[in-house]
Amino acid sequence: MPIHIPFEDFVASAGPEHTKFIANIHSYLQENNCIAKIKTAASGYVVSYIHKPTNKTVLNYIFRKKMPLMRLYADNVNEYEALVNSLPVSMKNTIRAGGDCKRLTDPTACNSKCRMGFNFMLDEERQRKCRCHNSFAFFLNDETKPHLFELMKQELQARIHNT
Repeated sequence: MPIHIPFEDFVASAGPEHTKFIANIHSYLQENNCIAKIKTAASGYVVSYIHKPTNKTVLNYIFRKKMPLMRLYADNVNEYEALVNSLPVSMKNTIRAGGDCKRLTDPTACNSKCRMGFNFMLDEERQRKCRCHNSFAFFLNDETKPHLFELMKQELQARIHNT
């Protein structure tokens, strides 16, 4: 039987400077038909938000270097490229640094169960990023949080529209 982990335990571990942001994301996702699943890992909590109609993960929180990181599964990134192109340079550099998707260049190059990565334009340059190599994974800080909230909203709205 899975162990129930209170959401408040995760919020407390993320630090007081992130409480309001995490609560706002949590409320927005719950209001838009997503459920949170919380597990523990060696580096801290892992919180995944699943969009119920598609049964696909929208985002998750993980910890690296004892700091919370939000990873967005940007399945519909091509529908909000303008937003991605307006991100601060540091966030664009994080996206560029993420691993490239092998299957987008050669469909036989990766596991056949791989859902493929994200194919989009960033500053007029084609990006083919792997969904598992943290292209859309950002540490929570004052610079990233406003943009992360907007990215999450755009991704969720695209999923709702495409369902």
